Amino acid sequence: MTKFTTEMGRDLMGFLDNKGLLEFGSVIMGDDVRDRIGIEYPETANRATFNALALTELAAVDYVRNTLLGHGKYLSQSNGDYRILLPSENLRQCERYIRNATKKLNRSLKLSRNTPDIERKEFDNMSVRAMMKKESIRE
Repeated sequence: MTKFTTEMGRDLMGFLDNKGLLEFGSVIMGDDVRDRIGIEYPETANRATFNALALTELAAVDYVRNTLLGHGKYLSQSNGDYRILLPSENLRQCERYIRNATKKLNRSLKLSRNTPDIERKEFDNMSVRAMMKKESIRE
């Protein structure tokens, strides 16, 4: 079973660059990604095997995704394939990131509020920081 390495991510990035697939709107076939990083999903296997293969693919794609963010590009996934969003689609992805951050801040605040009083003293400063972050996202 193949385990993700940084070199695997660099190799995938170089492969996509050489194929001209790092431009806005480019469609990257999932099979090409999986072939390049050396994983093949078997017809039958246990859940752990499928999870390990999926995590390897996710890690390699995440390496490319994080690199592309520095160039104003986002690599989205749909039905096992990938596409680099158009600049006009980036706002929607940014809003999605903000929604996810807000959800996590709300969960943090809920956990903090509902922690028993004996332990709450430790949470007071954290709650204030979470509320400030939540307010700054709104603005």
